[in-house]
Amino acid sequence: MSRRRISYAAVARVERYFKGIATKAEPAVFGICNMAREVIKRVTIDGHETDAEPTVLIPATLERLIYPKRLKIVYGGRGSAKTRTVVSILTAQASARRERVLCLREIQNSIEESSLAELSEEVERRDLAGSFVVGRKHIRVPATRSSFSFRGLFRNVNGIKGFARSTKAWVDEAESVSRESWQVLMPTIREPGSEIIVTFNPNKETDPTWTDLIGPYEALLDEDGCYEDDDVLIIRANYTDNPWFTDELELERAKMERTDKDRYNWIWLGKFNKRSEEIIFAGKYRVEAFETPANARFFFGADWGFAADPTTLNRCFVRGNTLYIDYEAHGVHTELTDIWKLFGGREGAKREQLTDWKPEDTLKYPGIPGARKWKIKADCARPETISLVAKQGFNIDAAKKWGGSVEDGIEVLRGFDEIIIHPRCPHTAAEFGAYSYKVDKQTGDILPIIVDKHNHHIDGIRYGFDGYIRGRGQGIIISAEALQTMRAA
Repeated sequence: MSRRRISYAAVARVERYFKGIATKAEPAVFGICNMAREVIKRVTIDGHETDAEPTVLIPATLERLIYPKRLKIVYGGRGSAKTRTVVSILTAQASARRERVLCLREIQNSIEESSLAELSEEVERRDLAGSFVVGRKHIRVPATRSSFSFRGLFRNVNGIKGFARSTKAWVDEAESVSRESWQVLMPTIREPGSEIIVTFNPNKETDPTWTDLIGPYEALLDEDGCYEDDDVLIIRANYTDNPWFTDELELERAKMERTDKDRYNWIWLGKFNKRSEEIIFAGKYRVEAFETPANARFFFGADWGFAADPTTLNRCFVRGNTLYIDYEAHGVHTELTDIWKLFGGREGAKREQLTDWKPEDTLKYPGIPGARKWKIKADCARPETISLVAKQGFNIDAAKKWGGSVEDGIEVLRGFDEIIIHPRCPHTAAEFGAYSYKVDKQTGDILPIIVDKHNHHIDGIRYGFDGYIRGRGQGIIISAEALQTMRAA
Protein backbone atom coordinates (compact mmCIF):
# COMPACT_ATOMS: atom_id res chain seq x y z
CA MET A 1 0.00 0.00 0.00
CA SER A 2 1.47 3.33 -1.10
CA ARG A 3 1.67 6.22 1.24
CA ARG A 4 1.46 9.83 0.13
CA ARG A 5 4.14 12.03 1.57
CA ILE A 6 2.85 15.20 3.18
CA SER A 7 4.61 18.29 1.90
CA TYR A 8 6.63 20.50 4.23
CA ALA A 9 4.23 23.37 3.44
CA ALA A 10 1.25 21.30 4.58
CA VAL A 11 3.03 20.25 7.76
CA ALA A 12 3.95 23.88 8.46
CA ARG A 13 0.32 24.94 8.05
CA VAL A 14 -0.85 22.29 10.50
CA GLU A 15 1.85 23.26 13.00
CA ARG A 16 0.91 26.91 12.75
CA TYR A 17 -2.73 26.04 13.28
CA PHE A 18 -2.16 24.01 16.43
CA LYS A 19 0.30 26.57 17.71
CA GLY A 20 -2.38 29.20 17.27
CA ILE A 21 -4.91 27.21 19.29
CA ALA A 22 -2.73 27.55 22.35
CA THR A 23 -1.46 31.04 21.63
CA LYS A 24 -3.57 34.07 22.39
CA ALA A 25 -2.22 37.51 21.61
CA GLU A 26 -1.90 40.04 24.39
CA PRO A 27 -4.93 42.36 24.49
CA ALA A 28 -4.34 45.41 22.33
CA VAL A 29 -4.20 48.90 23.74
CA PHE A 30 -5.09 51.68 21.29
CA GLY A 31 -2.95 54.78 21.41
CA ILE A 32 -4.84 57.79 20.04
CA CYS A 33 -2.37 60.13 18.31
CA ASN A 34 -2.53 63.77 17.33
CA MET A 35 -0.87 65.13 14.20
CA ALA A 36 2.41 65.54 16.09
CA ARG A 37 2.36 61.73 16.63
CA GLU A 38 1.89 62.23 20.35
CA VAL A 39 -0.27 59.71 22.21
CA ILE A 40 -3.01 61.80 23.77
CA LYS A 41 -5.19 58.93 25.00
CA ARG A 42 -4.98 55.18 25.69
CA VAL A 43 -8.03 52.98 25.15
CA THR A 44 -8.61 49.25 25.74
CA ILE A 45 -10.28 46.91 23.29
CA ASP A 46 -13.57 47.53 25.15
CA GLY A 47 -13.25 51.30 24.84
CA HIS A 48 -12.13 52.06 28.37
CA GLU A 49 -9.31 54.49 29.07
CA THR A 50 -6.15 52.99 30.54
CA ASP A 51 -2.58 53.87 31.51
CA ALA A 52 -1.12 50.81 29.77
CA GLU A 53 1.40 51.16 26.98
CA PRO A 54 -0.29 51.38 23.56
CA THR A 55 0.28 48.56 21.07
CA VAL A 56 -1.85 49.93 18.21
CA LEU A 57 -1.71 53.58 17.13
CA ILE A 58 -4.84 55.27 15.76
CA PRO A 59 -5.22 58.79 14.30
CA ALA A 60 -7.35 60.97 16.57
CA THR A 61 -9.81 61.63 13.73
CA LEU A 62 -10.64 57.90 13.57
CA GLU A 63 -10.82 57.16 17.30
CA ARG A 64 -14.61 56.77 17.19
CA LEU A 65 -14.23 53.64 15.05
CA ILE A 66 -13.16 51.80 18.21
CA TYR A 67 -16.53 52.14 19.93
CA PRO A 68 -19.64 50.08 19.06
CA LYS A 69 -21.96 51.39 16.37
CA ARG A 70 -24.26 49.62 13.94
CA LEU A 71 -23.08 51.51 10.83
CA LYS A 72 -19.62 53.08 10.59
CA ILE A 73 -18.73 55.01 7.45
CA VAL A 74 -15.34 56.53 6.69
CA TYR A 75 -14.91 58.42 3.43
CA GLY A 76 -12.13 60.57 2.04
CA GLY A 77 -9.04 60.66 -0.12
CA ARG A 78 -5.79 58.76 -0.44
CA GLY A 79 -3.28 58.65 2.42
CA SER A 80 -5.90 59.14 5.15
CA ALA A 81 -5.05 55.88 7.01
CA LYS A 82 -8.71 54.83 6.94
CA THR A 83 -8.02 51.31 5.60
CA ARG A 84 -5.01 50.82 7.83
CA THR A 85 -7.00 51.91 10.89
CA VAL A 86 -9.94 49.61 10.15
CA VAL A 87 -7.55 46.68 9.65
CA SER A 88 -5.79 47.45 12.95
CA ILE A 89 -9.05 47.61 14.87
CA LEU A 90 -10.50 44.44 13.33
CA THR A 91 -7.39 42.37 14.02
CA ALA A 92 -7.16 43.69 17.59
CA GLN A 93 -10.79 42.79 18.25
CA ALA A 94 -10.41 39.34 16.67
CA SER A 95 -7.42 38.71 18.96
CA ALA A 96 -9.48 39.45 22.07
CA ARG A 97 -12.86 37.84 21.39
CA ARG A 98 -14.70 35.81 18.85
CA GLU A 99 -15.42 37.82 15.73
CA ARG A 100 -16.72 36.54 12.41
CA VAL A 101 -15.53 39.20 9.98
CA LEU A 102 -16.82 39.30 6.43
CA CYS A 103 -14.57 41.41 4.19
CA LEU A 104 -16.36 42.60 1.07
CA ARG A 105 -15.89 44.47 -2.18
CA GLU A 106 -18.38 44.89 -4.98
CA ILE A 107 -16.23 42.93 -7.44
CA GLN A 108 -13.89 40.18 -6.30
CA ASN A 109 -12.95 37.81 -9.07
CA SER A 110 -10.00 36.42 -7.14
CA ILE A 111 -8.56 36.51 -3.63
CA GLU A 112 -5.90 38.90 -4.93
CA GLU A 113 -8.66 41.49 -5.36
CA SER A 114 -9.71 41.18 -1.71
CA SER A 115 -8.55 42.81 1.54
CA LEU A 116 -6.59 39.72 2.56
CA ALA A 117 -3.24 41.35 1.71
CA GLU A 118 -3.89 44.33 4.00
CA LEU A 119 -4.86 42.05 6.89
CA SER A 120 -1.86 39.78 6.32
CA GLU A 121 0.44 42.80 6.42
CA GLU A 122 -1.08 43.87 9.72
CA VAL A 123 -0.51 40.40 11.18
CA GLU A 124 3.13 40.58 10.14
CA ARG A 125 3.56 44.18 11.25
CA ARG A 126 2.26 43.45 14.75
CA ASP A 127 4.05 40.10 14.98
CA LEU A 128 0.79 38.17 15.38
CA ALA A 129 1.79 35.14 13.34
CA GLY A 130 1.79 33.02 16.49
CA SER A 131 -1.94 33.48 16.99
CA PHE A 132 -3.23 34.21 13.46
CA VAL A 133 -3.34 31.53 10.78
CA VAL A 134 -3.23 33.18 7.37
CA GLY A 135 -4.47 30.87 4.64
CA ARG A 136 -4.74 31.38 0.93
CA LYS A 137 -8.43 32.32 1.10
CA HIS A 138 -9.14 33.05 4.75
CA ILE A 139 -7.64 34.06 8.09
CA ARG A 140 -8.31 32.27 11.38
CA VAL A 141 -7.55 33.05 15.02
CA PRO A 142 -7.89 29.60 16.68
CA ALA A 143 -7.52 30.82 20.28
CA THR A 144 -10.62 33.06 20.00
CA ARG A 145 -12.30 31.15 17.14
CA SER A 146 -12.35 34.35 15.11
CA SER A 147 -12.35 34.24 11.31
CA PHE A 148 -11.98 36.55 8.32
CA SER A 149 -13.74 35.63 5.07
CA PHE A 150 -13.53 37.44 1.72
CA ARG A 151 -16.28 37.77 -0.85
CA GLY A 152 -17.54 39.90 -3.72
CA LEU A 153 -21.05 41.33 -3.56
CA PHE A 154 -21.86 41.54 -7.25
CA ARG A 155 -24.13 38.70 -8.38
CA ASN A 156 -23.42 36.77 -5.20
CA VAL A 157 -26.72 37.11 -3.33
CA ASN A 158 -26.92 33.54 -2.09
CA GLY A 159 -23.26 33.47 -1.11
CA ILE A 160 -23.63 36.61 1.01
CA LYS A 161 -26.81 35.42 2.69
CA GLY A 162 -24.81 32.45 3.96
CA PHE A 163 -22.86 34.81 6.23
CA ALA A 164 -25.84 35.87 8.35
CA ARG A 165 -23.94 35.05 11.55
CA SER A 166 -21.13 37.50 10.82
CA THR A 167 -20.46 39.96 13.62
CA LYS A 168 -18.62 42.44 11.39
CA ALA A 169 -18.96 43.27 7.71
CA TRP A 170 -16.29 45.52 6.24
CA VAL A 171 -17.03 46.91 2.78
CA ASP A 172 -13.90 48.46 1.26
CA GLU A 173 -13.78 50.57 -1.93
CA ALA A 174 -17.51 50.96 -1.40
CA GLU A 175 -17.98 53.80 -3.91
CA SER A 176 -18.75 51.19 -6.58
CA VAL A 177 -21.23 49.11 -4.56
CA SER A 178 -24.64 48.91 -6.23
CA ARG A 179 -27.98 49.60 -4.60
CA GLU A 180 -28.94 45.94 -5.07
CA SER A 181 -25.85 44.83 -3.16
CA TRP A 182 -26.64 47.14 -0.24
CA GLN A 183 -30.21 45.88 -0.18
CA VAL A 184 -28.92 42.32 0.22
CA LEU A 185 -26.14 43.06 2.70
CA MET A 186 -27.87 45.32 5.22
CA PRO A 187 -30.50 42.81 6.43
CA THR A 188 -28.06 39.89 6.16
CA ILE A 189 -25.75 41.22 8.90
CA ARG A 190 -28.19 40.87 11.78
CA GLU A 191 -26.38 39.25 14.71
CA PRO A 192 -26.95 41.14 18.00
CA GLY A 193 -24.31 43.86 18.25
CA SER A 194 -23.13 43.31 14.68
CA GLU A 195 -21.53 46.17 12.76
CA ILE A 196 -21.21 47.23 9.12
CA ILE A 197 -18.04 49.21 8.38
CA VAL A 198 -17.79 51.13 5.11
CA THR A 199 -14.66 52.74 3.67
CA PHE A 200 -14.53 54.57 0.35
CA ASN A 201 -13.42 57.55 -1.67
CA PRO A 202 -16.53 59.24 -3.14
CA ASN A 203 -16.85 59.14 -6.90
CA LYS A 204 -20.16 60.52 -8.11
CA GLU A 205 -22.79 62.34 -6.07
CA THR A 206 -25.36 60.03 -7.68
CA ASP A 207 -23.64 56.77 -6.64
CA PRO A 208 -25.88 54.59 -4.41
CA THR A 209 -23.30 54.43 -1.62
CA TRP A 210 -23.39 58.20 -1.27
CA THR A 211 -27.09 58.80 -1.90
CA ASP A 212 -28.37 55.90 0.23
CA LEU A 213 -25.88 55.79 3.10
CA ILE A 214 -24.73 59.38 3.50
CA GLY A 215 -27.53 61.20 1.67
CA PRO A 216 -30.03 61.00 4.57
CA TYR A 217 -27.47 62.67 6.86
CA GLU A 218 -25.77 65.00 4.37
CA ALA A 219 -27.51 68.12 5.69
CA LEU A 220 -26.46 67.12 9.22
CA LEU A 221 -22.74 66.73 8.50
CA ASP A 222 -20.67 69.21 10.47
CA GLU A 223 -18.01 71.45 8.94
CA ASP A 224 -15.54 68.57 9.13
CA GLY A 225 -17.90 66.31 7.17
CA CYS A 226 -18.78 64.14 10.21
CA TYR A 227 -21.99 62.96 11.89
CA GLU A 228 -22.90 60.62 14.73
CA ASP A 229 -26.05 59.35 16.41
CA ASP A 230 -26.93 56.17 18.32
CA ASP A 231 -26.72 53.95 15.23
CA VAL A 232 -24.67 55.77 12.59
CA LEU A 233 -21.14 57.18 12.52
CA ILE A 234 -19.85 59.11 9.51
CA ILE A 235 -16.27 60.40 9.39
CA ARG A 236 -14.50 62.26 6.62
CA ALA A 237 -10.75 61.58 6.70
CA ASN A 238 -8.04 62.90 4.40
CA TYR A 239 -4.25 62.92 4.32
CA THR A 240 -4.35 65.98 6.57
CA ASP A 241 -5.67 63.70 9.35
CA ASN A 242 -2.89 61.10 9.06
CA PRO A 243 0.06 61.65 11.45
CA TRP A 244 2.12 59.10 9.51
CA PHE A 245 1.66 60.55 6.03
CA THR A 246 4.92 59.68 4.28
CA ASP A 247 7.33 61.87 2.35
CA GLU A 248 6.85 59.67 -0.71
CA LEU A 249 3.09 60.23 -0.66
CA GLU A 250 3.64 63.95 -0.14
CA LEU A 251 5.69 64.14 -3.34
CA GLU A 252 2.94 62.35 -5.23
CA ARG A 253 0.24 64.55 -3.69
CA ALA A 254 2.03 67.82 -4.37
CA LYS A 255 2.70 66.91 -7.99
CA MET A 256 -0.96 66.12 -8.67
CA GLU A 257 -2.06 69.33 -6.94
CA ARG A 258 0.16 71.30 -9.32
CA THR A 259 -0.69 69.46 -12.51
CA ASP A 260 -4.27 68.18 -12.29
CA LYS A 261 -6.49 70.04 -9.83
CA ASP A 262 -9.71 68.14 -10.57
CA ARG A 263 -8.11 64.75 -10.11
CA TYR A 264 -6.30 66.02 -7.03
CA ASN A 265 -9.58 67.12 -5.40
CA TRP A 266 -11.01 63.68 -6.03
CA ILE A 267 -8.05 61.43 -5.27
CA TRP A 268 -6.56 63.32 -2.31
CA LEU A 269 -9.40 65.38 -0.83
CA GLY A 270 -12.26 62.91 -1.26
CA LYS A 271 -14.41 65.30 -3.28
CA PHE A 272 -16.67 64.14 -6.06
CA ASN A 273 -14.97 63.05 -9.25
CA LYS A 274 -15.29 65.78 -11.87
CA ARG A 275 -12.67 64.13 -14.03
CA SER A 276 -15.11 62.43 -16.32
CA GLU A 277 -15.93 62.50 -19.98
CA GLU A 278 -18.66 65.11 -19.62
CA ILE A 279 -16.19 67.69 -18.24
CA ILE A 280 -14.77 69.22 -21.41
CA PHE A 281 -11.40 70.34 -20.03
CA ALA A 282 -10.86 67.54 -17.51
CA GLY A 283 -7.15 66.89 -17.10
CA LYS A 284 -6.25 69.63 -19.57
CA TYR A 285 -5.78 72.64 -17.27
CA ARG A 286 -4.13 73.49 -13.98
CA VAL A 287 -3.94 76.51 -11.71
CA GLU A 288 -0.42 77.69 -10.96
CA ALA A 289 1.41 80.99 -10.52
CA PHE A 290 3.86 81.92 -13.26
CA GLU A 291 5.86 84.90 -14.51
CA THR A 292 4.63 86.52 -17.73
CA PRO A 293 7.46 87.12 -20.23
CA ALA A 294 8.14 90.76 -20.97
CA ASN A 295 7.99 90.08 -24.72
CA ALA A 296 4.77 88.03 -24.73
CA ARG A 297 2.32 88.39 -27.63
CA PHE A 298 -1.04 88.81 -25.88
CA PHE A 299 -4.53 87.74 -26.90
CA PHE A 300 -7.48 89.59 -25.35
CA GLY A 301 -11.03 88.24 -25.58
CA ALA A 302 -14.27 89.68 -24.17
CA ASP A 303 -17.77 88.36 -23.54
CA TRP A 304 -20.78 90.54 -22.73
CA GLY A 305 -22.99 90.06 -19.71
CA PHE A 306 -26.75 90.22 -19.54
CA ALA A 307 -28.86 90.07 -16.37
CA ALA A 308 -26.93 87.78 -13.99
CA ASP A 309 -24.29 86.83 -16.59
CA PRO A 310 -20.91 88.54 -16.17
CA THR A 311 -19.07 90.79 -18.57
CA THR A 312 -15.59 89.31 -18.92
CA LEU A 313 -12.17 89.99 -20.37
CA ASN A 314 -9.14 87.67 -20.36
CA ARG A 315 -5.51 88.10 -21.34
CA CYS A 316 -3.60 85.06 -22.67
CA PHE A 317 -0.34 84.16 -24.36
CA VAL A 318 1.20 81.02 -25.86
CA ARG A 319 4.61 79.48 -25.19
CA GLY A 320 5.56 76.25 -26.96
CA ASN A 321 2.25 74.44 -27.09
CA THR A 322 1.03 75.71 -23.72
CA LEU A 323 -1.68 78.32 -23.27
CA TYR A 324 -1.20 80.69 -20.34
CA ILE A 325 -4.10 82.74 -18.95
CA ASP A 326 -2.67 85.42 -16.69
CA TYR A 327 -5.44 88.01 -16.11
CA GLU A 328 -9.21 88.17 -15.91
CA ALA A 329 -11.81 90.90 -15.48
CA HIS A 330 -15.18 89.74 -14.19
CA GLY A 331 -18.10 92.08 -13.61
CA VAL A 332 -21.72 91.24 -12.80
CA HIS A 333 -24.28 94.00 -13.37
CA THR A 334 -21.51 96.25 -14.66
CA GLU A 335 -22.96 99.40 -16.21
CA LEU A 336 -22.07 99.98 -19.84
CA THR A 337 -20.52 103.28 -18.87
CA ASP A 338 -18.21 101.46 -16.42
CA ILE A 339 -16.83 98.81 -18.80
CA TRP A 340 -13.71 100.94 -19.32
CA LYS A 341 -13.05 100.66 -15.58
CA LEU A 342 -13.61 96.89 -15.58
CA PHE A 343 -11.34 96.25 -18.56
CA GLY A 344 -8.51 98.73 -18.09
CA GLY A 345 -8.74 100.27 -14.64
CA ARG A 346 -6.92 103.60 -14.40
CA GLU A 347 -4.16 102.56 -16.79
CA GLY A 348 -4.32 104.71 -19.91
CA ALA A 349 -7.71 106.19 -19.02
CA LYS A 350 -8.72 109.51 -20.54
CA ARG A 351 -8.53 112.58 -18.33
CA GLU A 352 -12.27 113.17 -18.53
CA GLN A 353 -12.90 109.53 -17.56
CA LEU A 354 -10.83 109.86 -14.40
CA THR A 355 -13.15 112.61 -13.17
CA ASP A 356 -15.68 109.77 -12.76
CA TRP A 357 -13.19 107.60 -10.82
CA LYS A 358 -14.39 106.95 -7.24
CA PRO A 359 -12.10 105.99 -4.31
CA GLU A 360 -13.74 102.54 -4.08
CA ASP A 361 -13.05 101.92 -7.78
CA THR A 362 -9.35 101.36 -7.11
CA LEU A 363 -10.11 98.05 -5.39
CA LYS A 364 -13.18 97.19 -7.45
CA TYR A 365 -11.61 97.75 -10.87
CA PRO A 366 -7.92 96.77 -10.95
CA GLY A 367 -8.18 96.30 -14.72
CA ILE A 368 -5.92 94.22 -16.96
CA PRO A 369 -2.49 95.58 -17.93
CA GLY A 370 -2.28 96.46 -21.62
CA ALA A 371 -6.02 96.23 -22.24
CA ARG A 372 -6.02 99.62 -24.02
CA LYS A 373 -2.93 98.81 -26.11
CA TRP A 374 -3.69 95.37 -27.50
CA LYS A 375 -6.49 94.33 -29.86
CA ILE A 376 -9.56 92.94 -28.07
CA LYS A 377 -11.81 90.46 -29.88
CA ALA A 378 -15.35 90.37 -28.55
CA ASP A 379 -18.69 88.59 -28.91
CA CYS A 380 -20.22 89.87 -32.15
CA ALA A 381 -23.77 89.52 -30.78
CA ARG A 382 -23.55 92.99 -29.21
CA PRO A 383 -22.26 95.40 -31.89
CA GLU A 384 -23.63 98.42 -30.03
CA THR A 385 -21.60 97.47 -26.94
CA ILE A 386 -18.47 96.98 -29.04
CA SER A 387 -18.98 100.45 -30.52
CA LEU A 388 -19.42 101.98 -27.06
CA VAL A 389 -16.30 100.31 -25.63
CA ALA A 390 -14.28 101.44 -28.67
CA LYS A 391 -15.32 105.02 -27.91
CA GLN A 392 -14.10 104.47 -24.34
CA GLY A 393 -10.58 104.12 -25.72
CA PHE A 394 -10.13 100.42 -26.58
CA ASN A 395 -8.95 98.77 -29.79
CA ILE A 396 -11.84 96.32 -30.07
CA ASP A 397 -13.84 94.63 -32.77
CA ALA A 398 -16.10 91.62 -33.27
CA ALA A 399 -14.89 88.03 -33.50
CA LYS A 400 -16.31 86.00 -36.37
CA LYS A 401 -18.79 83.20 -35.70
CA TRP A 402 -19.91 80.32 -37.89
CA GLY A 403 -21.88 77.14 -37.55
CA GLY A 404 -19.84 74.99 -35.18
CA SER A 405 -17.55 77.82 -34.08
CA VAL A 406 -18.03 76.89 -30.41
CA GLU A 407 -16.98 73.28 -31.03
CA ASP A 408 -14.09 74.40 -33.24
CA GLY A 409 -12.88 76.80 -30.55
CA ILE A 410 -12.98 74.04 -27.96
CA GLU A 411 -10.82 71.90 -30.23
CA VAL A 412 -8.33 74.74 -30.41
CA LEU A 413 -8.13 75.01 -26.63
CA ARG A 414 -7.95 71.25 -26.10
CA GLY A 415 -5.24 71.09 -28.75
CA PHE A 416 -2.77 72.74 -26.40
CA ASP A 417 -0.58 70.39 -24.38
CA GLU A 418 -1.89 72.12 -21.28
CA ILE A 419 -3.64 75.27 -20.14
CA ILE A 420 -2.14 77.04 -17.15
CA ILE A 421 -4.36 79.51 -15.31
CA HIS A 422 -2.88 82.03 -12.91
CA PRO A 423 -4.43 81.99 -9.39
CA ARG A 424 -5.56 85.60 -9.86
CA CYS A 425 -8.13 84.24 -12.37
CA PRO A 426 -10.47 82.29 -10.04
CA HIS A 427 -13.62 82.70 -12.15
CA THR A 428 -11.79 81.44 -15.23
CA ALA A 429 -10.47 78.41 -13.34
CA ALA A 430 -13.94 77.64 -12.00
CA GLU A 431 -15.36 77.63 -15.53
CA PHE A 432 -12.68 75.27 -16.82
CA GLY A 433 -13.63 72.84 -14.05
CA ALA A 434 -17.37 73.01 -14.76
CA TYR A 435 -17.78 73.44 -18.53
CA SER A 436 -19.44 70.23 -19.71
CA TYR A 437 -21.42 68.21 -22.21
CA LYS A 438 -25.02 67.31 -21.50
CA VAL A 439 -25.71 63.91 -19.94
CA ASP A 440 -28.86 61.89 -20.60
CA LYS A 441 -30.45 61.61 -17.17
CA GLN A 442 -32.18 58.37 -18.05
CA THR A 443 -29.24 56.43 -19.53
CA GLY A 444 -26.21 58.37 -18.27
CA ASP A 445 -24.97 58.70 -21.86
CA ILE A 446 -22.84 61.75 -22.64
CA LEU A 447 -24.41 63.74 -25.46
CA PRO A 448 -22.55 65.79 -28.11
CA ILE A 449 -24.34 68.90 -26.84
CA ILE A 450 -22.44 71.55 -24.89
CA VAL A 451 -24.20 72.93 -21.80
CA ASP A 452 -24.59 76.67 -22.28
CA LYS A 453 -23.25 77.81 -18.93
CA HIS A 454 -19.91 78.14 -17.12
CA ASN A 455 -18.56 79.53 -20.39
CA HIS A 456 -18.25 83.34 -20.28
CA HIS A 457 -14.48 83.47 -19.78
CA ILE A 458 -14.00 80.45 -22.01
CA ASP A 459 -16.01 82.08 -24.81
CA GLY A 460 -13.99 85.26 -24.43
CA ILE A 461 -10.74 83.31 -24.66
CA ARG A 462 -12.00 81.68 -27.87
CA TYR A 463 -12.85 85.08 -29.33
CA GLY A 464 -9.33 86.24 -28.53
CA PHE A 465 -7.94 83.76 -31.10
CA ASP A 466 -10.15 85.14 -33.85
CA GLY A 467 -8.25 85.28 -37.13
CA TYR A 468 -5.91 82.45 -36.21
CA ILE A 469 -8.43 79.67 -36.76
CA ARG A 470 -10.94 78.95 -39.47
CA GLY A 471 -13.79 76.46 -39.35
CA ARG A 472 -14.33 73.67 -41.82
CA GLY A 473 -17.57 72.16 -40.54
CA GLN A 474 -15.80 69.59 -38.44
CA GLY A 475 -12.70 70.39 -36.44
CA ILE A 476 -10.47 73.39 -37.13
CA ILE A 477 -7.39 74.25 -39.08
CA ILE A 478 -4.56 76.31 -37.61
CA SER A 479 -1.81 77.03 -40.09
CA ALA A 480 1.82 76.53 -39.13
CA GLU A 481 2.37 80.22 -39.76
CA ALA A 482 -0.51 81.13 -37.46
CA LEU A 483 0.82 78.92 -34.69
CA GLN A 484 4.25 80.46 -35.03
CA THR A 485 2.74 83.94 -34.80
CA MET A 486 0.69 82.97 -31.74
CA ARG A 487 3.80 81.77 -29.95
CA ALA A 488 6.14 84.52 -31.03
CA ALA A 489 6.83 87.75 -29.21
